[in-house]
Amino acid sequence: MSKSQAQKLRQRHLREGKLDPAIHRLHWNGVNPVSKKTPSLKELQAKQLHKHKSRNLNHPHGDDSFFHEIVMPCSAA
Repeated sequence: MSKSQAQKLRQRHLREGKLDPAIHRLHWNGVNPVSKKTPSLKELQAKQLHKHKSRNLNHPHGDDSFFHEIVMPCSAA
């Protein structure tokens, strides 16, 4: 198999005496980056409450309501 461009670049840097980028990888100081937390009921409710609020900030009325005007013909008496 051929070498990837990134692998060639890493090996060239090592030959030239530069720092190996592999030594900076996988060092999280005890933190597991894939551990996940299930959101609580309060967090889920807050997320639903504030969902899409930023979309409505541009509207002068603040929500997606409509204004209906009823026009009645004037009787000429």
